[in-house]
Amino acid sequence: MKIQYKFLVLFVVAFVITIVPNLFLLNNEIVEWLPIYLWTYISIARFVLLIGLFFLAIHFWVIKPLNQIAHSLAQQDPDSVDALIHRKDEIGKIGILLQHFFSQRKELDAVLKENSKALESVAFSEAKSRSLLNAIPDLMFRISLTGNITDYHVPDPTELLLPPDKFMGKQVEEIMPSQVATAYRKAILDLEKEHKSQLFEYTLHMPDGSQRAYEAMVSATEIGDYLIIIRNITIRKEAEIEISRMLLKQKELNQLKSHFISLVSHEFRTPISAISSNVQLLARYEEKWSHDKKAEVLRRMKESISKMITLLEEVSLISKDQTGALTVHPEEIHLNEFVNNVIVDLRKSSELPVQLELQIDQGADDIYSDKELLRQILSHLLSNAGKFSPQEKPVRVTVTRNNNHIEMIVSDQGIGIPDRDLEHLFQPFHRCSNSEGFPGTGLGMSIVKRCVDLLKGSIRLDSKVNEGTTFRVSIPLRTTKTTDYEQDSDY
Repeated sequence: MKIQYKFLVLFVVAFVITIVPNLFLLNNEIVEWLPIYLWTYISIARFVLLIGLFFLAIHFWVIKPLNQIAHSLAQQDPDSVDALIHRKDEIGKIGILLQHFFSQRKELDAVLKENSKALESVAFSEAKSRSLLNAIPDLMFRISLTGNITDYHVPDPTELLLPPDKFMGKQVEEIMPSQVATAYRKAILDLEKEHKSQLFEYTLHMPDGSQRAYEAMVSATEIGDYLIIIRNITIRKEAEIEISRMLLKQKELNQLKSHFISLVSHEFRTPISAISSNVQLLARYEEKWSHDKKAEVLRRMKESISKMITLLEEVSLISKDQTGALTVHPEEIHLNEFVNNVIVDLRKSSELPVQLELQIDQGADDIYSDKELLRQILSHLLSNAGKFSPQEKPVRVTVTRNNNHIEMIVSDQGIGIPDRDLEHLFQPFHRCSNSEGFPGTGLGMSIVKRCVDLLKGSIRLDSKVNEGTTFRVSIPLRTTKTTDYEQDSDY
């Protein structure tokens, strides 16, 4: 029964209790045998009974069920409304609805719990993927089918030509140099044709003035756009260039070694053969030859031995340089005495057949340098000047001081150096195209250049064919001792 019907019945009962007795009172049927004061008390009791009845009805039919409903909602307790579902009124319907509510709430909680676990799993997976992505040093750009940049991943902002707010949503052609954009478009076309990722390389000039090399891979994604992964390969390219340079250097070195072995074998064979033949002749004709004849044979033997010693010195110098043993050991040197001693030694070995004009400034007498390296420089320059100059034309040697450097100038009036040979003059085993018929190994000028470099000096030359050559060597007054092995040796 609905609550309103219950209250209607209650109202009828109250009407019967209240009104019907009064009808008898109006007919004086009750007053005759019941005193009036007692009737008054009965009326008051009826009124109180009616009020109590109404309050009890409201309490049990409305207030108590509502309290149960409120308690059930507050405590999330479906058991509190179990007693209400048997009622046939609106409160019973509310109880049934609450039971459905709690049942659906339970199912919803289970779904939310599962979703929460799924979200936690997704969050963990995303965090893991993000950590892996952040660990990748490559730049990544997502580009739409229309060529607009829609997303990016940049671990190092210095790799960007523009800040992100300047390139997001822009076309590749708007932010990249034309050669890069062209390579990208070609990679897209090849990707559509071959259905596989495409690689291309390019070089960029950065705002800081540096030049960097990059490798880009273009791939198609599952959602229909493109992903470009860009890697900085500057170090790799530099390493490749260095390896290529080293391989080329090694190849040149192997060629030089082969040439060197062949040349040394030939250069040693000639004086050894001369010495051997002269010894045999001297042994056979010692008693028959005159003193002058014997002296001539001994002189030729001495010249051959001198050539062998010179060649051995050159070989030893090259070997020291390649093994790192060629170092600078400076000492006090009196240039006047030192230069004259070098000239005397060259004349004894017949490597300086021409006359010399020597001038040494007083201010250039004392220096602190490596005596052996200086001897190699001066002796090779003087030997070449004497070799390629006619005997009637003197060689000029000038030693002057220029600020903190000593300048040695060796000038001859010989055959000169052709222009096409100037570029290769200081390379090992190189001989000028007009030096045929003159003895030599092609090592002298490369040794001079190496010694000058070790002394932190410089060398310049002026030459004209058939007019002569002038070498200018500048050496610091004071050279520091070093034991460092320089890898850029020309040998």
